[in-house]
Amino acid sequence: MQAYRDFQRNLTFGQRFKYGVYQIADHFFGRKKLFNKARARYYAKLKASLEKKGPGRIMPIERRKDLSLKEFMNHYVRKGIPVVMEGAAADWDCVKKWSLEYFKELHGKDEIVLVDQSQVDYPYELTTLAHVIDNIRSGGSKYYRFYPLLSRHPEHLEEFDYKWLRDRRTKPVWFDAFQVFIGGAGTYTALHNANQSNLFVQVYGEKKWVLYSHYYTPIIDPAPVSNVYRSAPGKKESGPFNPFEEELDFTGHYELFKYLDGYSVHLKPGDVFWNPPFYWHAVKNPTDSIGVGYRWSSPFYSFKISPLYMTLDCFARNPPIWKAYALYQKDINELHLAEVKRLEEAKQKLAEQEERRKKVSVT
Repeated sequence: MQAYRDFQRNLTFGQRFKYGVYQIADHFFGRKKLFNKARARYYAKLKASLEKKGPGRIMPIERRKDLSLKEFMNHYVRKGIPVVMEGAAADWDCVKKWSLEYFKELHGKDEIVLVDQSQVDYPYELTTLAHVIDNIRSGGSKYYRFYPLLSRHPEHLEEFDYKWLRDRRTKPVWFDAFQVFIGGAGTYTALHNANQSNLFVQVYGEKKWVLYSHYYTPIIDPAPVSNVYRSAPGKKESGPFNPFEEELDFTGHYELFKYLDGYSVHLKPGDVFWNPPFYWHAVKNPTDSIGVGYRWSSPFYSFKISPLYMTLDCFARNPPIWKAYALYQKDINELHLAEVKRLEEAKQKLAEQEERRKKVSVT
């Protein structure tokens, strides 16, 4: 617990509060130029403060064997501390049975929406699960996130200890959802966070995570919530900050990232990882991997973790939170598809405006 408290050492309450004011303004009014000078002064002072305290550090997350339900709820959940329950799912049938071949044989014909979240404009394709698995097995880069396996094929629920998972939820619960992640070696998801709680079951292969507390949101400086999550902005052509690079790039817009304290996580088959709401996290598959996120929405608990961000999430507009949650339960990729279409419509509108401007200038 002492290490967890130490990880909050780099930002003061006043610094986080002032940034919260900027986030509120961004959320309701957008980023306006009138705040640019104030932000510049804020970040100059923040940089000077962080430099005095020195670089951050990444610490391996705590791994616990035979963690009791009582201790898990009282220590880790109540205090919002992540933990790995080592081998907790080792005897579940999903861990014993699942593989890429298993899914291709049973559900290869499933038609899916595959959204490439690694690209700024979210390119997507309508394809089949078999096509994705063939790509992974041939060394390709496709990564199918949020596969709604258990809503499409509920018989697989028997391959989990559903009671074990439900006993560890925070209450009251608005909804829960199982989302399967299938990716090849080297595939990656950039930094993001969300207000849902997550018990992540590593079923097949291995997966690595890097996490940062929401206390460090002023350093990450995201855009307002989109759909049901926040993404770290890509401040360079290479994209968002990648905490898995051998040589971390702290130059330019990422100079403050060197002061981030965080956790590293390495999951193996049968491990169950507790990821509390609003933790910033990036994920990489060092091997071909299948994992299952058992997520649920518990707004009062999420509000306890971060009153500001849960409140702002309730006022999300693209789409509103009630519609986002409905799509979230069905297939979150349809949320991303809606985002893609919204961006396409915005680009089309700008193109039409530019065309009208050119016609007016000619006449």
